[in-house]
Amino acid sequence: MKEITKDLYQFSMFIPPLDFTIHQYLLAKEPAILFAAGTARQARAILPELKEILGSRPLKYVFVSHMESDEAGGVFVLQQAYPNLIVLASPLTARELPGYGYTGKILPQKGGAVLKDGGLQLQFIDYPSEVHLQNGLLCYEKNSGILYSADLFLRFGNGVGKTMEADWQEEVKAIPAERVPETQARAVLQHDLLEIQPKFVAVGHGFCLDLR
Repeated sequence: MKEITKDLYQFSMFIPPLDFTIHQYLLAKEPAILFAAGTARQARAILPELKEILGSRPLKYVFVSHMESDEAGGVFVLQQAYPNLIVLASPLTARELPGYGYTGKILPQKGGAVLKDGGLQLQFIDYPSEVHLQNGLLCYEKNSGILYSADLFLRFGNGVGKTMEADWQEEVKAIPAERVPETQARAVLQHDLLEIQPKFVAVGHGFCLDLR
């Protein structure tokens, strides 16, 4: 666990045979939000650290970008520890979450929606990451300038606790077809991303992007 930028704590697992890093992030604002539930194993591993950081405060939200085990697999574990947990996810992901054993509250979101709650101002961006290019979501916390980008800016290598300086426009323009195969969908996503100006990109895999 590392505070990788102000109030943002990174929990990571590096897999040497794959040269691949998986991250989750706690934004310890009021209320608190976790970006990516992780697998059930990862969720169990980080629970003591979540409780250490939050103390008596609850974890109110978990953001699930899309239906993949490292994004959604641990939701039921987190619900057991925080019974009033609310999952923020796309309508498709919301329908599928019970398959991971989650029985708690879900607030489905669509691209363009904004959720304001205390110190959080969350803007959701459609992200064609699901099967058949149906939309998952990215999440931009406007007050802090932090974007959780899930798999979009994936890089291989040991990214535990590491950041790299980057130019936002260049990163967006360089999104490859491997991330979003359909040309028009990729162009729409790039347009939507260039409408925001994040300061920091919390990536799902690899090296976080410092854009300041």
